Amino acid sequence: MLTYQNVLTVNPGVLTKAAKDWENMADGFEELEDLYKARVESVANDGTWVGVSAGAASSRFSATRKQLADAQVEARAVASILRNATERFSRLIGHVKDLVAQAREAEMSVNGRGEAVYDFSKLALLRHDVEYSTYVSQAQAAEAAWTRKIKEAVQAVDDADQDVKIALHGAAGVKNVFERLLYKPFGQGPGFNGDAVGDISTYARVAREQEAEAKRREKEKEPEKNETLEVILRGIGSAVHGFSRPGDLGTKFLSAALEGVAGATGFNNTQGISLSGSLGFGAGVSGEISLVHTRTPDGRSQINFMYSGSSTTAGWDLGASANIGVIRSNADDISQLKGTGWDKGASFHGGIGIWGGHQTAIGATNSQGDDVATVSGGVGLGVGNEISTGFSQADGWTLWEEKRK
Repeated sequence: MLTYQNVLTVNPGVLTKAAKDWENMADGFEELEDLYKARVESVANDGTWVGVSAGAASSRFSATRKQLADAQVEARAVASILRNATERFSRLIGHVKDLVAQAREAEMSVNGRGEAVYDFSKLALLRHDVEYSTYVSQAQAAEAAWTRKIKEAVQAVDDADQDVKIALHGAAGVKNVFERLLYKPFGQGPGFNGDAVGDISTYARVAREQEAEAKRREKEKEPEKNETLEVILRGIGSAVHGFSRPGDLGTKFLSAALEGVAGATGFNNTQGISLSGSLGFGAGVSGEISLVHTRTPDGRSQINFMYSGSSTTAGWDLGASANIGVIRSNADDISQLKGTGWDKGASFHGGIGIWGGHQTAIGATNSQGDDVATVSGGVGLGVGNEISTGFSQADGWTLWEEKRK
């Protein structure tokens, strides 16, 4: 993106020489085409060479001559675009410089960022005047007005620069990365652009139409995305609420405890489902992945994928298990769930068993200034029991976040 300083140093005149060079190149291709037609292509078409090989050669020679003709079209189009660019840049850069000169005539200076600055020391003698604050306000308004005009003029130069870039790419037949990869394995390029147009506005208009069409298609996809996300949110909610109605006495007790803690502590900003596994013999290690829905302070939804690992530092840990469960937390942003946490947990497995835990995020607070904590629990398959404490490290990323209204 062009800045104010860049604009002041641009010399559009160099494009005039470049345009002349491209025109000369086109003339050279024209001479080469005439020579090729007379000395090479004619060999296959003058009647002295006949047969299948002559037909094949004629076809190939014709294709080569077309490339020479296309090269002329492309070179002349580029030359035309460069001449047009010279005129545009000269006019727009001249406008920037005129505005700067006008601002200085209005007793402003213009800094390196293109901002108009008034010397308020000129008002020092009026500081006891009853209208002093009015004079200051007027000067500040004038600063803002001149700054806005200069920045808009600089933006116009940058917009023109982008249009010229698009036009040069279009005239030169520059392909996107996927099209270039298509040609690469065959060791060839796409050839010269015989359809090149020497008009910046034509290419810029097509680019804007394509951009508008892409935005329209993206907007049409939004309902599909929202429907998918609604399914995910319902799935998380169903899993969390479904766990509150399990069948056996142990899981009923655990779910009631989770719901009670969440209700009493306000751990309702974040809820999710998780898969976890643990292995211990005296000391233990465990890992967990989870899909959670977080409600931000301004009421927006986040769907986050989280993963964490923890190790036992104290307690009793013996056995192995694989579990599924639910999570409830007072975190109201995914960033609060990341980092180091202090875990306390217990699990009892004899085939099918239950587990529960509590984690305090070290150094993290939510928007209310409360320490972030998480309660979790679930059921699983395993052997052995655990009552322990330790530290965990969590990370993750946001799969989707509702836009600000």
